[in-house]
Order: sequence, then C-alpha cells, then structure tokens
Amino acid sequence: MTASDTLDARPDPRLRERINDLSIKVVRLASLTTDAVGAGTQAFVEGDLDEADRVVADDDAVDALRHEVEDECLALLGRPGLAPADLRFVSTAMRVAHELERSADLMVNVAKTTWRLYPHPLDATSRHIVERLGRQAAVQIRVAINAFADRDPSWAAALADMDETIDELEKSLFRHILSVDSRAADDAMLVRAVQLALVARHYERIGDHTVTIAEQVGFVATGQHTARRRR
Repeated sequence: MTASDTLDARPDPRLRERINDLSIKVVRLASLTTDAVGAGTQAFVEGDLDEADRVVADDDAVDALRHEVEDECLALLGRPGLAPADLRFVSTAMRVAHELERSADLMVNVAKTTWRLYPHPLDATSRHIVERLGRQAAVQIRVAINAFADRDPSWAAALADMDETIDELEKSLFRHILSVDSRAADDAMLVRAVQLALVARHYERIGDHTVTIAEQVGFVATGQHTARRRR
C-alpha cells in the first residue's frame, strides 16, 4: 500500500459495499467463463452439436454481465471519495471483465468449430490434448480470479509459469497435426487440420488473458505496472 492509499481513513460504507458487490460480479463473470471453457471443450471433443449450441447461447449472459460490470465501474469512477487503491481496483475490474468476456468469446469459437468438423470425430491424440488444454485454461481462470478477488499479486509470476503449460500443449497439437502425411490428405482433411490448429490457438489466447488479469492485480496492489516476463 502506498502512502496516498491511506488518505481516505473513513471510507463511505455504502461505497465500500458497492465495491464489494463489484468484486462479486466479476467473480460471477469468471464462473460463467469457466463454465464456458468446460462446456465448450466437452462439446468439441464429443462432437456434441446440442452442447455447442448451448455454449453459444449462454454467451449472451456473459455479455450482459460484462456490460453490467462496466456500467458499475463507470458509475463508481464518477463518484468522489474513492481512495487511490479503490480507484485502481475499479478501473482494473473493467479490464478484467474485458479479459473474461474475450475468453468466453474464444470458447464460442471453439463450440462453433464443433459444427465445422461434424461428423468427423477427433483422433485419440487430438482429443487428449484438447481435453488437457480445456482443463488447464479453466484452472488458470480460477487462479487469476482468486488473485483478483484477494488482491494478491503473488499469483502473477505463478500464472506466467502455468501459462507455459498451455503453450506447450498448443505446440504438441501443432506437431501432431503436422505429423500427418500431407500427401495422403485430401482437401477436407487439410481444412479440418487448420480448424484444429485454430482451436489450439483459442486456448492459448485464453491463457494469455489469465496472465493479463494477474498482472493487473499487481497494479491494484502496488500502483505500479509490471512488465510481462519475456521467455
């Protein structure tokens, strides 16, 4: 906590309640996003078109909640009396809501790919890697949002390390796709390979969004922006 953060020694209890409610809404948004990751992954690996449709339809609730969070953030930023740390928290909540909503959108893309690949099932290796990508993405969302809710910046470095797992899984799927003899592949097989590669990239982007959330937590806690670690 910086010295300026102590200026507001007696915050308005109604303002404190609204900030707490805002945090709860962001956590709810993270829960919806995590649900989308689980359902979208299952729909894709199972080739379940009905489940894929549900993931797409449920994204409306994600969008609505994101807009609700943004509206509340703007209302709070327009009020006087916010302590510096609370200003940072509210502005960061808006950014976190964006990262979560984009992650849910990426899972909508995964769900829609279920239709593009239908009725061709995934091979065992591709299915295994995609299932692992889904589990890892969900774990990282939970870790990132816990860091946000607790305002605990210590998770930023941990999430950067965790994100390397998604990166390696993405590379594994790429290697598997490229191992197929292109001379024996028809045009439809090549199109399916491209779609599968895009799915891997969607999960990789979700991992990046979780790292961004953790980095924003560091800003809330310290007032300083942390440069992303370069590999």
